[in-house]
Amino acid sequence: MSQVPITVDHVRDLLPEAGEIARKDLCDSVLDVWVRAWRSSAWQQLSDVPKSVDLPSSRTLTTHSRAVARMSAQMADTVTQLHGIAVDRDAVLAIALLHDVCKIHEFEPAPAGGGQWSTPGRRFQHGFLSAHWMLEAGMDDDLVHAVIAHTPHSSVVPQTQEAVIVHYADFADSDAQLLDAGQRLFCKRRP
Repeated sequence: MSQVPITVDHVRDLLPEAGEIARKDLCDSVLDVWVRAWRSSAWQQLSDVPKSVDLPSSRTLTTHSRAVARMSAQMADTVTQLHGIAVDRDAVLAIALLHDVCKIHEFEPAPAGGGQWSTPGRRFQHGFLSAHWMLEAGMDDDLVHAVIAHTPHSSVVPQTQEAVIVHYADFADSDAQLLDAGQRLFCKRRP
């Protein structure tokens, strides 16, 4: 398969939820991080990057990122409307769209198709590269914190409303996919 041009427009097409981020500078930063990660990866097609090497290859990173963004936005709206808790919806969308961008490097194309763990994927904590790219892009520390705190592999506990929301939205989408694949759910795993 030939290389798709790695452009902001192509990433925007794959992640249309980025268009819901009202702050243009934040939306641009989210898309730029995705472009940078993809350009420096081994993946020809961004749509081929798996959500997990343990799930069927039809479960993709971009679809998972979109699902987490949608769930997170709905959760933010609900918490604000029903509990009166202030939540930065733009931040929630940005965090949700970037929480797993590191998987573009944590996984690499497998010879037989699909994905496999890469050397960085075996060596770095999940979320590290996402946070690194976000810091390089000049993104706010609270956003970076939320990406680091989203994973159970981190010792960092979510400390903002936005981080809590994305953490649970990611678990919900991941467990729905794991249940569908007949695998052990995150909510039942112990450290």
